[in-house]
Amino acid sequence: MEDKNIKVVLVEDEEFWQKNICKYIEKETNDIKVVEVATCKEEMLEVIDREIDIDVVLMDINLTGANLDGIEIIEILSRRGIKTIALTSISDDDVIINSFESGAINYITKSSIFDIISSIYDAAQGKSKIHYDASGALLSKMQEEKKMRLLTSSEQEVYRLQKKGYSRTKIAEQLFKSVNTVKKQIQSIRKKLNIQ
Repeated sequence: MEDKNIKVVLVEDEEFWQKNICKYIEKETNDIKVVEVATCKEEMLEVIDREIDIDVVLMDINLTGANLDGIEIIEILSRRGIKTIALTSISDDDVIINSFESGAINYITKSSIFDIISSIYDAAQGKSKIHYDASGALLSKMQEEKKMRLLTSSEQEVYRLQKKGYSRTKIAEQLFKSVNTVKKQIQSIRKKLNIQ
């Protein structure tokens, strides 16, 4: 008889979360099984090398300090066609966007841990329901990209540097332009983006 269980690998370095996530999944479902727990990048790569059957990976983003090395693993898993859900304490928009760009199919913070079961089912069935923990960051990114399409590539460079807090003089130095050219481009950007 064929095994109908959804096979999950948990990649988490903190023992507290390892125990509680596994216990929660075991208690709440009969058809989702945590088949492996890895604590670091190297252990996860060993799991991949053993070619065990994996349906979904729950991936912590910070496995060693604040290195965001889980994102690197998401990219590796994505290239191999393995569905990965980022599961982390981090709610930073840039980290969320980076996770999706690296191949995560969903992003859930640990404060929303009780939503993990439905997200595993969705992932296993190929459904792409983005969790509300990530939706705000994705919406902001889409709105920003829409704005950027209104600007020329030269204006985009100026806009990005201005958003980073660069002064007109620093932008001019960085882009090898005159301060007057930068000033005109900033005026054009403000007009196109309706910025007062």
